[in-house]
Amino acid sequence: MDVININGKEYRIIKEPQPHILVPTKKELHGWWPGKRECTAERLLVNPYNGCGIGCFFCYTLAFPGYFQLFREKGIITVAKDFDKTVAGQLDSIDVASCGYLSPVTDPFQPLDNVYNLSEKIIKVFIERNIPIEFITKAKIPPKIVEIIKNQPHSFGQISILTCDERLRKVLVPYGATTDELFENISLLSENGIFSVCRIDPVFPYITDDPKKIEEVIQRAKDSGCTHIVASCLDIPLKILNQVLDIIDKKFGTTCKWDYQKLYTENIDGYMHAKVDYRKSLFDKLRNICERKNLTFALCMEYELVDGKPRGLNREFMS
Repeated sequence: MDVININGKEYRIIKEPQPHILVPTKKELHGWWPGKRECTAERLLVNPYNGCGIGCFFCYTLAFPGYFQLFREKGIITVAKDFDKTVAGQLDSIDVASCGYLSPVTDPFQPLDNVYNLSEKIIKVFIERNIPIEFITKAKIPPKIVEIIKNQPHSFGQISILTCDERLRKVLVPYGATTDELFENISLLSENGIFSVCRIDPVFPYITDDPKKIEEVIQRAKDSGCTHIVASCLDIPLKILNQVLDIIDKKFGTTCKWDYQKLYTENIDGYMHAKVDYRKSLFDKLRNICERKNLTFALCMEYELVDGKPRGLNREFMS
């Protein structure tokens, strides 16, 4: 039996379907940390997993400390044991709750959730208390999730779709749902009266930023029943910058890597961003496409530096 020692405690490594450990947890639900935040209202952040089996090489959580480094260094996902029960107890202890957010740091429907069903259990906990909850996923939505969530009219789902090119999707999101399945997610939500959002989040400069290709994503999302688009441009935590650039070199060529090194010059709170002129031009094109198609549009976590301080771009580009 393989075990790993963490802070003086031994945990058994369960190898299937992906290496993971079960960890008892007392972590508390909380809202957004103080600081720059303009792209969403308050949320109760719900994170049943640390680490993710979807396999996005650009994931910003690879720069996070704690159990996230266990995943980055050893590929071991941490599962919060019986976290749904912990969440239920905390919700029952408060009088006012904001919308739940499942999950800001990992995909709630990653392969491991087929074993533990924590996302389904947590969604039930919220819906049974008539508290809305949203989820964001690059995976196929289990039909039973839709049956549960449609009973709470203010709950909704967000689907991340980076490209219509299935070959490219396999490079960027190797263990996520197929492109067709992602659009089917939107259709499934819409057909059941659940508000859906298509997230082109992030756009990759020189890889997925062709306006015609982006418009194809937006049109297919609209045809599937989506009415709101959220977008961002790839930002890269400084801590994993070299790692991400090396993968871009390997998968898209040295010239692409050099282009990124020239474009990514703006350091905002430890994240490298593409030059703001590039980003503003990109967002202007995206908003115009959405307006032509009668869709609403917003950004996620996009900033520029004004007098050395971050200023949100959403106020400039949102519908």
